[in-house]
Amino acid sequence: MRRKSHELQWLETLGKRKQLNEEQRRALQRSQKGFVGERQMDKLVETFLPEITEIIDDITLKYQSTVVQIDKILLVGTTVYIIDMKFYQGDYILQYNSWQRNGKKLPTNILEQLRRAVRVIENIFKENQIDLKVKGVLAFLNPESNIYVEDTVSEKILAFNELPLWLLELKKYFSDERYLHWQSVLFQYQIDGYRTKRQLTLEEEKHLQKGICCPRCHQFNTRQNKHTVVCSCGYEEVKATAYVRTITEYGVLFHDRYLSLKELKAFFGKDLQEIYLKYILKTYFIAIQSTVKKRFGHENKGIIFDYWFEDDMEHFNQLEQRKMWK
Repeated sequence: MRRKSHELQWLETLGKRKQLNEEQRRALQRSQKGFVGERQMDKLVETFLPEITEIIDDITLKYQSTVVQIDKILLVGTTVYIIDMKFYQGDYILQYNSWQRNGKKLPTNILEQLRRAVRVIENIFKENQIDLKVKGVLAFLNPESNIYVEDTVSEKILAFNELPLWLLELKKYFSDERYLHWQSVLFQYQIDGYRTKRQLTLEEEKHLQKGICCPRCHQFNTRQNKHTVVCSCGYEEVKATAYVRTITEYGVLFHDRYLSLKELKAFFGKDLQEIYLKYILKTYFIAIQSTVKKRFGHENKGIIFDYWFEDDMEHFNQLEQRKMWK
């Protein structure tokens, strides 16, 4: 499952609890558009290459001291395609090894991130005796962008309307079964993805809306019953799920901190049921060993509920029957 970037998780979570400033709104819009573009690319691959199963989405690798984040990797035939996706808007020209946007020269080469990723994969394959070719693909996913390539480059550079034909051309190739272990080799070099460097200022922290945010209407007009939390919009959520989800929202916003009971009490606000919060922390979150001088609280993964408990969704689905309890 493709995941939202940590920055997008942070901005969306913050936007539910306070008004974003202008810079944050622009960053949120960029991140959301980028994620939509990535999902569009996933859908194109599923549509035109349904038989291709050798795919890795959204992986961060570390080889020696080099860290690269890769949007998508495909094995087709004996070639591994490293796809870097961009949702840029405007007219882009590659000329004399330099990019221009709307007539202005860009300070960096858009291809450099992709080239670094290709070098890393090539080195990993060489080190592990995997004889596969590696090719970089730069995919512009915004239909409103125009791409002009006037240089000869080793990478494939594609505008949005060129992607379907390119994928169709790949249909004629079949993956080489001798190299089906290439994914497991890359996973040996996988590390956690980049975390946003954004943190709340003390002033922003003061203005956070406290309480349980309704996942449907994103308001805070909720009341807690014995087994459920009910919003004024009519949405009903299992109480355990609502508490766990709210704790993970705190975790996203304060990703640089442990889960502290004291701070969670403030985050939940006046309607908090403290005994129930302690029960949820003990049941669903990993306690960090305290020392004589300091209590650390619970482990914080810093990611949203759907990702934090991705492997436990069957359990939370079973909890839905509590809506029928009295």
